[in-house]
Amino acid sequence: MADLFGGGPLGRDRWIAAGVFVAVALVATAYADSDEPAAQQRADAKPAPVDARGRLAQQLGDESETIDRALTTVLEKLATSDAARARRLAAAYRMMRAPVHGNAMGAARRLAAARLLIARDVAERGLLANEADQLRAAATRTSGDAQRVPTIALPESIKKPAQGPIIRSFGPYAHERSKTVLSRRGIDIEVDARAPVTAPADGTVRYAGPIRGLDGGVILDHGDYWTVLGKLGEIAVPVGAHVARGDRLGRAAQHRVYLEVRVKLGPGGLPIDPEPLLREPR
Repeated sequence: MADLFGGGPLGRDRWIAAGVFVAVALVATAYADSDEPAAQQRADAKPAPVDARGRLAQQLGDESETIDRALTTVLEKLATSDAARARRLAAAYRMMRAPVHGNAMGAARRLAAARLLIARDVAERGLLANEADQLRAAATRTSGDAQRVPTIALPESIKKPAQGPIIRSFGPYAHERSKTVLSRRGIDIEVDARAPVTAPADGTVRYAGPIRGLDGGVILDHGDYWTVLGKLGEIAVPVGAHVARGDRLGRAAQHRVYLEVRVKLGPGGLPIDPEPLLREPR
């Protein structure tokens, strides 16, 4: 399970993958690039209120535009290749129909070449057509997710899983070395070594074990959203266990605990900022 993490760009695998393990896979991609000094990431001010539903709708809108562009590109390639393929198939057909003139071996070679050409063209077209079908399915899924945004149950509050200040915040940041603008999908909390880590809300343990880039980790299912707790050196709960808010999950590996919240929209979930949720329920 150590290789659960590792996100990827738009592609057909993305649209057939689903569930919490894909959600986990997207976490470390952001986290692996977030190695800038903590002093540069410290956020002492309280974050401004964030319209979580608006942000989710925007993410889905951006994803829908990406899918539409990819589908347009694939359909254009399909149309262009169909025209060229028709010419090649006509040539192959002429090869197959050419008279033998006593050269049976030569005729057999021409026939084999023509069949190979036809098989290759059919396979190439099948790949493009399959990719278009996958993108259409993704567009349908994204449209359905967008319709769910107004009614999906977002958390009003979650418990801070460990005591300490937030030293790395959710959202875009400039990588110190490369200066590339990246996006962090969770937050880092500075803690004492081996500090206890607790459940941020009632839920069910869906994964407990090593997570690439985050030491050990636990994924909790809370109904319409998941939480991911990482940088654990000790895990105290098994997969399938039901936990209550504040129950012990394990201990920090060193001096940081990672927290991510993902809403169950899309094949891997969409991340929202956990920081505004870190308050006691009213």
